[in-house]
Amino acid sequence: MAPSIRRASDLSSVRSSPKTFTATLARVPLIANDNWFTDFLLPGETDATAAAHETMRQMVRENYFATMEIPFLRGREFTGQDNVHAPAVAVVNQTFQQSYFPNEDILGKRVTFRASKREVEIVGVVADTRYMRQREELRPLLYTPWQQEVAAIGDMSFALRTTGEPTALAAAVRQVVRDLDSNLPVTQLTTQTARAQATLGKERLSARLLSFFGGLALLLAAIGLSGVLAYSVAQRTNEIGIRMALGAQTSHVLRLVIWQGMKLVMLGLAVGAVAGYALTRLLASQYFASSTWQRQLAEQLYDVKGTDPVIFSAVATLLALVALAGCWLPARRAAQVDPLDALRHE
Repeated sequence: MAPSIRRASDLSSVRSSPKTFTATLARVPLIANDNWFTDFLLPGETDATAAAHETMRQMVRENYFATMEIPFLRGREFTGQDNVHAPAVAVVNQTFQQSYFPNEDILGKRVTFRASKREVEIVGVVADTRYMRQREELRPLLYTPWQQEVAAIGDMSFALRTTGEPTALAAAVRQVVRDLDSNLPVTQLTTQTARAQATLGKERLSARLLSFFGGLALLLAAIGLSGVLAYSVAQRTNEIGIRMALGAQTSHVLRLVIWQGMKLVMLGLAVGAVAGYALTRLLASQYFASSTWQRQLAEQLYDVKGTDPVIFSAVATLLALVALAGCWLPARRAAQVDPLDALRHE
């Protein structure tokens, strides 16, 4: 596989396409529920004395960071000279630096892979990126140049940044690979957007179902509240007629009926908010107590905690508005009652 990959790494044929901006390769495709982990030793540690250290790994071509638009923060990027004859080097992300060298200059530090006993020098730092999926916690990540990882090369992921529709290049990419080596298979050809959406497929389906049933529940609640108030208005038709005959304005009748319904709504919202907050805290403390990072991940909904007061306020406001709409129709009907007809009502 290595000779084929080495030939395929010459992506000039693909880059010559007018729709291709740049092309690169990596061991692990991003946002694809795939990963590669390695245990390593920090400077001065030995297998007998070291604590367990683990980092995610990525094997990349020298233009990987530019192609994937990962900001380079410090040090230098990989070059074509970082091959098997050059000193072994690595680039790490910010989380790696903060986790293992928080108060030190990380450039020039050396770490050793436990399995292979190979030592690499850290020559650069890049920004943090999501690795397996969008909702994961940021973790340490170490990059190495592909030419220094020939023994570990297997399946590789090629990435093309295009100026047009990416899928339009599918046939051209397959032809280029076939021309380079007819025995080199292309197992999957997709876009980064499609891959990102696929990792959120179950969550999107759950969100749509919950939204549908939540909206249905809101509609049923509004219909139910409107029906209860309509019945109450019918029972109080005579009272309303007397009030209007004595000079009550339409606005007074509207406020009377709406307030009658909204008192129950406000009471329900207060009880629901307290019960919801308590239940959320109970579930978080009981179910996720065994794992801190799982608890933090479960509490996050696009960086919003389940007990966020803004979310509680927004939900309460939405429910109040729906209830107000449910109260409005019976109140409007009551305000339009003819006092003479109301006084004759039994």
